[in-house]
Amino acid sequence: MILEELSKRNKEWFKIALSICKDESLSKELVQEMYLRLNKYIDNIDRITVDGKISSLYIYVTIRNLYYKHQNKRKKNIIFQYKDYDSFDDGVNINDNFKSSIDNDIELSNMEEAHRKIMDNILKEVSTWHWYDEKLFKLYFFTDKSLRNIASETRISLTSIYNSCKNYKQILIEKFGEDITDFFNKDYYQIK
Repeated sequence: MILEELSKRNKEWFKIALSICKDESLSKELVQEMYLRLNKYIDNIDRITVDGKISSLYIYVTIRNLYYKHQNKRKKNIIFQYKDYDSFDDGVNINDNFKSSIDNDIELSNMEEAHRKIMDNILKEVSTWHWYDEKLFKLYFFTDKSLRNIASETRISLTSIYNSCKNYKQILIEKFGEDITDFFNKDYYQIK
């Protein structure tokens, strides 16, 4: 019942999502997530209707919250990132000579080795921290849980978790910022 009512105004929901995120494919994804969320959590359509019509404000807020959740999930799991290159990508010309292919493979293996070194160093550093800090760091940075979810599950205050995670990030930037900069500058040989 609720999905039938919602689908009648699908174009309107898509326009709302597009106005929030400015990306057509992400807009479609957000609208689909909105359908799933409302179908799961709203059992009585009267909760979201005003004068017999589904509230556009309610849908706007739902899509906006889904967009913020999407953005936060994207941001938090990345300490640093790099693009995986494949010699068979569309961007690689098959007519390139064999030497450039070998050079690309060497650079890729150097990049992967540098990435592994940095991550190993970070995990070694984290393992020297107090057990509470180590567990909280791994819980936040290596899972999809938000700060609020962690706070509700562990019964630790949200402010405390936020400040701790901010401090962890600062410690890692101070200790490994130079290595990360070398990584992005492709100075892989300088990474310790």
